[in-house]
Amino acid sequence: MDTSNLIFDIGVMMMVAFVGATLAKKAKQSVILGYILAGILIGPYIAFEMFGFRYDGLVHDTEFISTLSTFGLILLMFFVGLEFSFSKLKRTRSPAVIVALINTGLDMFMGIIIGYLLGWPIVDTVFLAGVFAMGSAAITGKSLLEMQRMSAPETEFLLGILVVEDFVSMVIMTIAGGLIFKTGAVDPLSMTQMIVGIVAFYAFFILLAIFIIPRSVKYLEKIKNDELFVLFALGLLLLSASIAEIAGVPAIIGAFFLGMIFAESKISKRLEEKVSPFKDAFVAVFFVSFGMMIDPGMFSTVLPIVLLAVPLVILSDLLLTGALAYFLGFSSKGAAFMGSSMCGRGAESVMFATIGSNSVGVTKAAVINPFAGAFCFVMSVMTPVLMRVSDRISRLIGRILPSYVKISASLVNRTIGKIMLPSSLKLFQRTRRTEVALISYFVLLVALMVTNGPIQLIVLLTVLLTTAYIYTLAEVEFRTIVKTCNYDNLGVTCRDPRHISRFISSFVTMALVVIVLVTYAFTLLWWSSLVVLLFYLVTVLMLMHRTSAMVRSPSTNLLILDRPKAKKETRRDRRKARKAERGRGTFGTIATKGHRKEPPLPPMGDDRFSDSSDPEPYTWPEGEASDDDDKKGRWGRL
Repeated sequence: MDTSNLIFDIGVMMMVAFVGATLAKKAKQSVILGYILAGILIGPYIAFEMFGFRYDGLVHDTEFISTLSTFGLILLMFFVGLEFSFSKLKRTRSPAVIVALINTGLDMFMGIIIGYLLGWPIVDTVFLAGVFAMGSAAITGKSLLEMQRMSAPETEFLLGILVVEDFVSMVIMTIAGGLIFKTGAVDPLSMTQMIVGIVAFYAFFILLAIFIIPRSVKYLEKIKNDELFVLFALGLLLLSASIAEIAGVPAIIGAFFLGMIFAESKISKRLEEKVSPFKDAFVAVFFVSFGMMIDPGMFSTVLPIVLLAVPLVILSDLLLTGALAYFLGFSSKGAAFMGSSMCGRGAESVMFATIGSNSVGVTKAAVINPFAGAFCFVMSVMTPVLMRVSDRISRLIGRILPSYVKISASLVNRTIGKIMLPSSLKLFQRTRRTEVALISYFVLLVALMVTNGPIQLIVLLTVLLTTAYIYTLAEVEFRTIVKTCNYDNLGVTCRDPRHISRFISSFVTMALVVIVLVTYAFTLLWWSSLVVLLFYLVTVLMLMHRTSAMVRSPSTNLLILDRPKAKKETRRDRRKARKAERGRGTFGTIATKGHRKEPPLPPMGDDRFSDSSDPEPYTWPEGEASDDDDKKGRWGRL
């Protein structure tokens, strides 16, 4: 290794990183884009000739640079872990976890569909889906600061969603970057080693988080010398990454979990302050080296993939995830803003592409890296713009949607929001049975993914029965909530809460069923899952149309939930009726000729006329009530 060339290469990388970051900031873009473009310009794959001068790049020996970039990636993931806040997650746990899991699942599904459409092998498809699905917390956070939206009501939930997505991303990287694809085999011994490695890795960090670090923090606080503190922090970080590698897990996962362990400790601020300069320098080296691995000649090859991926990201994140946020109780503008904020792609996608290109069995590494670079560039530019115009997008969607869809969606929004969104006065809570049923559902769903044959059919039947049981529980809980909700401004005239509670329970249960059916159909024929989704969309629209017509029709008010049962006729009642027919009262006979006829009154509690106009009051015909009408009875003049 030539020392002078190595020093020259590092110096060039630092300077072009500085220039690229400066130009990106001038253009009000992420510095990551500047780093990647600078790496492309000095990398070994760029070559052109101009005015008799041929340029072949400045840096050609990338082996040592790759090692430096790995160190930068480890530092980056350590700081991502430091941003993981369990206390923030507790405040927003239900909406954050639901939106993060469904959004990641949707994005992974979209990415896998793209891979199958391209005819890629399963290993390459998984990493392509990972690049597609990994959102960027950095781009979202930067845009929130620039737009001064940090104090907005939905921002806390959005940050909670990003925290959960980072954790889910690390789990996906652990599975995809390790184990099966690295070993290059799927025999029982390799599977056993994989399981043992995962269990040992998580057991070690659980032990570290519960017992070792809490007892060691007070000793670390006594290290007053900054030099000794930095040496200890970097040594512990690299050792954690190496332990992860020994367990068969990517080193960056060990760095992430170490940062997550220190996130709530008293020394987290000091770690961030003292180690941050190292992170800034080596993270820049990582992104520049990633740009150096991109072949500009492949951009024409990845352009069709980018043109296919960008609309699917907008569909998955802006529209579907935004709709999910609205169904959970957020306002339409807040839901559109949350959906647009999740369209960004950046460091996480680049990391996934890097892991994929270094994994055994990947045959499309030359395509994945350019795709990740171009895809992240496009989405990083589009995301801030989408966030700024999210209010207009919300109003546009409101004008396009049919009225029955808006009414039905508002019913779901107003009802589920009572449970999901935090409130100082918690009136409704999920029962223990519902929570157990939901946990069982997700466990069975995972079992459905990893089994096949007769066992898979048994699991499929079990999870469908569990979903039916969830419907019965949800219908009872939603009925209680519906009775306390006010839907008057939606034009709802139905007073029977069963109509609305059954609709919302059916709406939620159908979503759970379609997830199961899509999972099962995908294992048989991947395109059959698209047919299932199309059938689900048509069914939901029909359900919304029927519900909207029902809750706004006055005829549905004739069925009252709490109508008192008719009293059983007794022998005494029949005897009284016979006496009345003979005209005999208790004190004798009362003449009824010419008496005023009272209009029949409805039974007490019967409000069949509540939604129609009140009946006209009874008016006596002119001359009917005269003195001649008074007749003598047995007891004199009445």
